[in-house]
Amino acid sequence: MSGFSREVYRKQWPRIGAVLAMGVGGVTALTAKRLTKPQLFAALNFAALLIHQYEEYRDPGYFPGQLNKGLIKSDHPRNYPLNTDIAMWINTAIAYPVYIAPVVFPKKKWLGLTPALFGIAQAVGHGIVFPRRGHAADSGYTFSPGFLASLLLHVPLGLSYISALREDGPIGRAEWAKSVAYLIAFAALGVAAPNVLLRDEQSPYAFTEAQMGPYDTAAV
Repeated sequence: MSGFSREVYRKQWPRIGAVLAMGVGGVTALTAKRLTKPQLFAALNFAALLIHQYEEYRDPGYFPGQLNKGLIKSDHPRNYPLNTDIAMWINTAIAYPVYIAPVVFPKKKWLGLTPALFGIAQAVGHGIVFPRRGHAADSGYTFSPGFLASLLLHVPLGLSYISALREDGPIGRAEWAKSVAYLIAFAALGVAAPNVLLRDEQSPYAFTEAQMGPYDTAAV
């Protein structure tokens, strides 16, 4: 298929995101003097998200297989419950605004605390929860794609963001409460709900063999 289309984007959004991460890094470096420290770390955390997604879906890229087959035990892991269309919407249309918001609205501390906390939690998820519950060792792997970006980028950037906020003054209980509520809503409505509402065992939007990795035990 020539030209750009939704089908092309559905297949290539992780790669496009990786290029976008380079752009975000460059723009952030050029505008760093005009950004507050929280804005700076929030922008870098967005770039980290793009790298995280590339790790999950491209290199090594077998997170879809670990989720659908390893964790959920799907009989149709290539396209159920998560498929390429759902993955595209969750990771771009839903996740991007969440990570960009604290850069655009830096005075709303809770907007930035949510992606900071979510990124730190990702390190726990990809480092402990997903490998164990997904029986990664049984498949010959002990790794969950997304762990390296979470540990090496999201954790230090998230902690740095929180520290920068505290330099501007204490973070009130109301801000923490809002951020936790926002985090729960994001996880429930932005991540879990699409997988439940849009799942389809007959979906044509199947992941590739590479994206199944060691979990490729069933075809569509």
